[in-house]
Amino acid sequence: MILDDAFWRGFELDFQELKISYLSWALGYAREPPERHRHLFQWPEKTEYCAVNSRYGRAFAISPFGPGVRGVSRTLRKPIPRGLDEIDLALIARLNSSTRLIRESIRAALQRKDFTQARQILLNFYWLKLGPHELLFDHIQFGQGDDPDKMEKGRWGEDESEGWKTLTGIRNRVVNVTRYGEYLQTDYVKRLNKKLPGFTPGSRNTFLAAALSWNRYGLCAFDCGPVLWSRKGFVHFKQVKKRMRELGWPFESNARQVLRPLYHIALDYRRPPIWMPYEPEQGYSLKSIRRRGCQLYEILDAISEKIDRLRRRITKESKNSE
Repeated sequence: MILDDAFWRGFELDFQELKISYLSWALGYAREPPERHRHLFQWPEKTEYCAVNSRYGRAFAISPFGPGVRGVSRTLRKPIPRGLDEIDLALIARLNSSTRLIRESIRAALQRKDFTQARQILLNFYWLKLGPHELLFDHIQFGQGDDPDKMEKGRWGEDESEGWKTLTGIRNRVVNVTRYGEYLQTDYVKRLNKKLPGFTPGSRNTFLAAALSWNRYGLCAFDCGPVLWSRKGFVHFKQVKKRMRELGWPFESNARQVLRPLYHIALDYRRPPIWMPYEPEQGYSLKSIRRRGCQLYEILDAISEKIDRLRRRITKESKNSE
């Protein structure tokens, strides 16, 4: 199965709609975490709980299903937790269906040894989930090693091994490929559907099963960040990679130079109305965001309407081409 541009454009819009849904939920239902958990959601200099830009979760540290991050006990609530109705059930169904199609398409490509196709599908998926956030929100580009005058590619995690024999190694390599526009070696692609170490007994034990899914329990750093969509057609990762190379990314140019010609950026978390330089915690705190709730709801509603119009146009174009 080969996924066409119409599929990817719809999937791209679904991700943007999901980000808006979670932010809308945070405005209406989010509560500050218990005192024993607050430190997990704060950078050292912060004094208030931030639903956006927290240390754990980065873009969103809360969800309708509870905190759902490392170090925080997750309480199962029955019946469906309040707030889930903020996330359209039809959207959830589309995301479930689309991620399943992506996994099966990669699996089919691997079976026929079409590693180029498998690589392209994998990187499109990971780019949509990780790439824009990494470039525009996390902004982790550079670090300094032992030599303070020498710039190195920035760190993004404690374990940065890139071995193709482990789940963590494959994921780390894919993350860095999407961050820096690098090449994903075939050894990694070949093993996407192999049993890999690093799983607990009874868990799904292949990269395809474990890594290619949307996180229904709370969007973390790798699912959130800016709301954007392709300006014309669908922008495949290989197009982003080409532009990164042309601009000398990451040592030259900046994230907006990479993205702006390719994407319409509807909401950037490093710009107003999310980031507010004269607000407490630069506007990221839950209190600050709620104080501006009416304004944010109007902006989110306007973006949702744009997404709906674009989705209808894409559907019409797809029918006309049949």
